Amino acid sequence: MWRARFGDGPHAFPAPVSEEEGRPQFSAPDVAEWLARTGHGKNPHAAADLASVAAPRGLTFSNAQAVAELEALVALSYLADDLDESTSADITRFAREVDPSDDFLRREIEDHTRRGSPWVSFALNLIDSVYSPSAAIQLIADRSASVGRATASAGALAPEVMALVVEMVRMLAHTESVVRLDPDDAFLSSVLAQKLGDGVSLSLPPDAPARRLKRRLLVDGLPLSADAANPAVIVARVPAARGANVSSMLHTAEEVALSLRAVDSAVVIGPSRVLVDKLPRSEERERADILRSGWVRGIVRLGEGLVPSAPRESLSLWVLGNPVGVPAIADRLTATADLSAVSLTPAARFDAVSDIAAAMGAARDVQARQFRFAGLVPTTSLQARSESLVSSSARRVKSNPSTGAEVAARLDIIGNSIRADLEPVEIDPSPHDVPRPAPVSDLIRDRHLRVVPGTRVKSELIGSDGLVVVRVSDLDDPSAIGGARIDQLAFASEHPRASLTQPGDIVFRTSPTAAAWVDRDGSKVVAYPARVLRINKKDPGGLVSEVVAADILDAMTGPGAWKRWSLRRVDHRSAAPLARALNAIAEARADLEGRSARLDEYATLLVTAATSGAVALVDASNDRNA
Repeated sequence: MWRARFGDGPHAFPAPVSEEEGRPQFSAPDVAEWLARTGHGKNPHAAADLASVAAPRGLTFSNAQAVAELEALVALSYLADDLDESTSADITRFAREVDPSDDFLRREIEDHTRRGSPWVSFALNLIDSVYSPSAAIQLIADRSASVGRATASAGALAPEVMALVVEMVRMLAHTESVVRLDPDDAFLSSVLAQKLGDGVSLSLPPDAPARRLKRRLLVDGLPLSADAANPAVIVARVPAARGANVSSMLHTAEEVALSLRAVDSAVVIGPSRVLVDKLPRSEERERADILRSGWVRGIVRLGEGLVPSAPRESLSLWVLGNPVGVPAIADRLTATADLSAVSLTPAARFDAVSDIAAAMGAARDVQARQFRFAGLVPTTSLQARSESLVSSSARRVKSNPSTGAEVAARLDIIGNSIRADLEPVEIDPSPHDVPRPAPVSDLIRDRHLRVVPGTRVKSELIGSDGLVVVRVSDLDDPSAIGGARIDQLAFASEHPRASLTQPGDIVFRTSPTAAAWVDRDGSKVVAYPARVLRINKKDPGGLVSEVVAADILDAMTGPGAWKRWSLRRVDHRSAAPLARALNAIAEARADLEGRSARLDEYATLLVTAATSGAVALVDASNDRNA
């Protein structure tokens, strides 16, 4: 932009100094000086920030060796002073003194000094521009990731899933525990080390080079422990690199399981297609072998979008450990939970971790826990399962508010309190089984549910007469439904095969937030991108329209997330009474809202009349008392 606007004249933008691969290269100091002299740009500190956006000649952030050398210079500056005034021989000597065993930087520094130490000043300026060696290391990693090869499933994790891993590890770790970091995911391990703080010791797997991670831990001021006798909590991320296949990822998970001692535990995080979803026969046997060990105590399926470099990748967690009391494998239970349609808020993370903690405890812990997300299944049943490990085991998105007896008592109390508005439903207080919540994809597969796409309605056809059109914006305020209409003949002419809604259809959207509304009357046009979920009236599978709409309001958004929305179901005996009661409640609520609106309008008119002099208000009570 500046080159186009100031191509010549006394304030011309600096000319390129070279060209690389057809792209002009500019002198960063010249550009910063021009910005300061002309007053252009929005950054008054451009000169000070040069190092964070520029690079010296020969430094390419897509080159792993160059990145390693730059990181080593930053790490060495953390340990040695006045590098900018030191000769190449001095810098080499410093590296040998601080890293005599060549564990994290000596090799990189020696390679760099052989070329004359061209990037020392840049490394120091980079530290100054971002204020610390730790921030400089992170900036180098970010710039390297942005220009390097796509990392796909091995890319950095989103903050919310890293927070879940931290909280899960914190739950497993005790004061004497050592947390063994993953050497292949330096970013996750660095965040984990920082968040855990001084409460636990940190270690790396034996014989793991982990040079990059060691440099990060060094500048973060986080020492490593060599005490291998203490209980260990192992953190492993798969895949470690782009292109890893399912078998290699399962092999990594198996190595973790085989390395555990009776006092150890582990968290393995990786793609759901490896840890949870249905696998081909050969890989399925590999996964069953790991499950057969009896060490997998918790399985948590997460949603998509938690690996920004692979936005459609769904993640899952395995939590491994020895259950309290060490029951026989045949008697062990595994907690499984599906959080694929749940946002990983702090509250959701806390409840998920608490569910797994209770499941790994003694029998009394399990009995005392009111699980929010997890369900317990026999560990042996997972070994023989050919479908997804969490497809039907535990899909509870909402927790029950209390025990069955308390619910019955509260229904009686509240039912009596609303008798003036509607007749409460009769209940049978005896407990009974209900179908488990299930994802939308399973319900569609089993033909309990059908998705009907919305119609692309031209805006110029929208008017005030004809068929009611339901738009995505109407789902924020259903009272607005009816304001947009389309002529029935025009609609039939434009969309001869489009269908109208049927009574009980759930109109829904997936963005910007999940929302839904139940059309009790039918015969409406649903405008794309809104869609319809239609329950099979002959075989509803325990689905009730109003319950489905309520579940969607709490659901996760994102591409394809709706297919994994977990929908609650009811016993077939309760479905019709529940639907009638919810419909009556909606009508009563609408009546109350109408009465409230009329009272508000009356109050406003009274004030207007009294203050404007349009009418005089008569105190009828005084006339009656006279």
